[in-house]
Amino acid sequence: VVFLPLVYIVSASFSDPQAVISNEVWFLPVRPTLRGYQAVFKNRNILTGFANSFYYMIVGTLVNIVMTVMCAYPLSRKEFTARNKVAMIFVFTMYFSGGLIPSYLLINNWLHLSNTIFALILPGAMSAYTVIIMRNFFESIPDSLEESAKLDGANDVTILFRIMVP
Repeated sequence: VVFLPLVYIVSASFSDPQAVISNEVWFLPVRPTLRGYQAVFKNRNILTGFANSFYYMIVGTLVNIVMTVMCAYPLSRKEFTARNKVAMIFVFTMYFSGGLIPSYLLINNWLHLSNTIFALILPGAMSAYTVIIMRNFFESIPDSLEESAKLDGANDVTILFRIMVP
């Protein structure tokens, strides 16, 4: 169901436009040509769109990972007494979000992020679901590993980035 339309699209993209219009294309390209791809890549907006997509993907993923680790690690520590209450606040946000209009108002009016790259990166900077998964991962690491690192002179930042995250 999924494979045949994909094969058709790829075959049609390499086929002569007249062959596609006259329904001659099925699995293999008919009168192969690269004119369609040449026309697409002559447009600079297409290349700008690809560059933006890769930028947002890389920067957004890095921001998401850093924010998730920086939130999940303290929630996994037993010495943080309010960790369950804070975790319940995250769970609450999973079930009840502000909605589309309040999110727009927050980004546009209060944070003044309209027409910036941060308007796309910051709203997805952290997911409550991934925080919970990362917290459970950090809790599964034995306490003895952290204790031995502290005996060797490691501080909390070193323990986080050189032991827990890897």
